[in-house]
Amino acid sequence: MTNSKKSRLMLMTAVMLIGTFLLSPFLGKSNSVTASSVAAAPGPSTIIYLPLVLNRFPIQTVFGAGMDQLTSGGGLDQMVAAQISWTRPTGVVWSSVEPTEGTYNWSVLTSLESELQNASSKGIQVILIVHSTPEWARKIAGSGPSCGPISQGKLPAFGNFMRALVARYSVSPYNVKYWEIWNEPDIDPIYVSPDSPYGCWGDQNDAYYGGGYYAEMLKAAYPQIKAADPQAQVLVGGLLLDCDPRPEAGCAAVGHSSVPGKFLEGILINNGAPYFDGVSFHAYDYYFGQSGQYGNSNWQSAWNTTGSVLIAKAQFIQGLLGQYGVSGKFLMNTESALLCNACSNDSVFETTKAYYVAQAYSAAIAKGLRANIWYSVMGWQNSGLLNPDLSPRPAYTAFQFARSELRDAAFAGDITGSDIGDASSVKGYKFNRGDRRIWVLWSLDGAAHSINLPGVPLTAWDALGNPVTPAVSMNVSLNPLYLEWNP
Repeated sequence: MTNSKKSRLMLMTAVMLIGTFLLSPFLGKSNSVTASSVAAAPGPSTIIYLPLVLNRFPIQTVFGAGMDQLTSGGGLDQMVAAQISWTRPTGVVWSSVEPTEGTYNWSVLTSLESELQNASSKGIQVILIVHSTPEWARKIAGSGPSCGPISQGKLPAFGNFMRALVARYSVSPYNVKYWEIWNEPDIDPIYVSPDSPYGCWGDQNDAYYGGGYYAEMLKAAYPQIKAADPQAQVLVGGLLLDCDPRPEAGCAAVGHSSVPGKFLEGILINNGAPYFDGVSFHAYDYYFGQSGQYGNSNWQSAWNTTGSVLIAKAQFIQGLLGQYGVSGKFLMNTESALLCNACSNDSVFETTKAYYVAQAYSAAIAKGLRANIWYSVMGWQNSGLLNPDLSPRPAYTAFQFARSELRDAAFAGDITGSDIGDASSVKGYKFNRGDRRIWVLWSLDGAAHSINLPGVPLTAWDALGNPVTPAVSMNVSLNPLYLEWNP
């Protein structure tokens, strides 16, 4: 062997070793899961061909999870093992940082700073909420609630605060690029406590529920944020969107007012669109007490008809933006989960929640969301991915496997009857992942349905990453199937 051939061989070996080291978190899969160390989900091995070009490394996916604390005790290690791309902590309390106008007390954010560094060092993008109006800046007569709006005369002061905040935390070692202005601002103050973490910018006496005034705040804050960091992305605060405000839709069906649902429209009517980059919204479904069954009556969505409510809410927002000629805005579902307040230690609910994870994340990709953030890792109304001792629940296993399978997959279309031998009551999506085509599908009505495929898939897996024997004819149940095909 000549020296030049030896050199080329040594170089190729080195590149292969480096590529294996860099990509092993994304490609390696195993069944080993413990409370202290959670490995990647089971699945097929992947062949890498040289030359290898790393594009968009690390991979940015829709997969995210909310944590009360971005620490090992808060589940950070387990979610790093699950390879999340996003998280959304409690955020910055403006009233604590600037209790006196013009004086910033950054020391109150010491713990948050440590958590932001933790997330950034592990390649996780933080969506940082800013909320809580200082007493000196409140709009509502008297002292008003801290969760409420800012007075007109103090909007420039908020802009100045945001410029200082973004300048401080958009750079290393924090690297925050996504800023959510208030949390669920589409709530009237009468419905929450004065110091609520909810936004309470809502005004039930206004036809657009205060959305127009929220737009005034965006006009003051957005230019200052962009001046501090041109790459910063500004989000309309995570909209509750309690019910579908359209005529004869969810609000009317459940006897709720449709006015709160017009908050975003108020922003658009007051020319607020140039002053945000994306819309954050929240989408929860509720367990109906039987395996696989859930829904959200306020949006007339259900397990056996539409699927996850995030679909209905995303379509509503996208339609409203289109109605007002607004383009180029991304959507993020920053709180997503299946809830059941009375389901502690309910194994059927936990299994249903695991199935829901596969359905919701595949739907989020299909609807073009930039992020879908599970709320939360430790749980709210039994939504947790982990137990209090940090051991995994079935939903964590489903989350981890969905992330491994779908990672940066692109939506390629709905699965139709012609794809599966004209079988009915089956819902699913097609994705292109580069190395594979992926189908995700499940039974809508709870019955097992026999489907006929165009050929034998390369591999098949259920929602928990258990292998299923691939065949031309297969049964589809409530437990979603992942089918892999050659590209």
